[in-house]
Amino acid sequence: MNNPASGNESGKEINNPDEEIFVFEVYGTIPAPKATFEEEHFLGEPLSAKWTAFNQNYTRVYDVSIGFSDAAVEIVKPVIYKAVNKVNKYYKKSTQGGSVSKEEAINKLTHILDCANVLCFEDNTATFENALNKAKTPEEIISLFNKVTIKVL
Repeated sequence: MNNPASGNESGKEINNPDEEIFVFEVYGTIPAPKATFEEEHFLGEPLSAKWTAFNQNYTRVYDVSIGFSDAAVEIVKPVIYKAVNKVNKYYKKSTQGGSVSKEEAINKLTHILDCANVLCFEDNTATFENALNKAKTPEEIISLFNKVTIKVL
C-alpha cells in the first residue's frame, strides 16, 4: 500500500480499500516548544503541556500597526486545528456528562495531540486533511486520528 502521508510503503495490510492508514515519521521526539506560560487543560497535567504545545504550534500572532487591531492571528493547517478543537470540546462535554471516563479521554486526547503536533510540521498532510474535511462528527474525527501512526525514528 502506498503511504498517503509520505509516499513510502507502510507495510500494513488494509482489509477495507476505503480505509486508509496514515503513517507519519518524526525524528527524535514529538515537537513541544518551551512555553513561558502553560495553559491549563480541563483534564489536568498530563495534557496541559501537550495542549499548550498544540496551541503554540498552530497559532502565529503577528503585530499589525494598521487599522483598529494591533495583532493578527494566523492558524497553521486550519483543518487539523479545528478538528482537534472539536474533539477537545466533545471530550469536555462527555467527561462532564459521564459518558466517557476521564482515563479514556486522557488516552485518546494524548494520541490526538501527539498526532496534531507532528502533523503541524509535516509537508504531506493533504490526504489526511481531506479526510478530516469529510468527517462531520467528533466520533468520525477520532476514528481518523486512530488510523494515524507516528513512527519515531
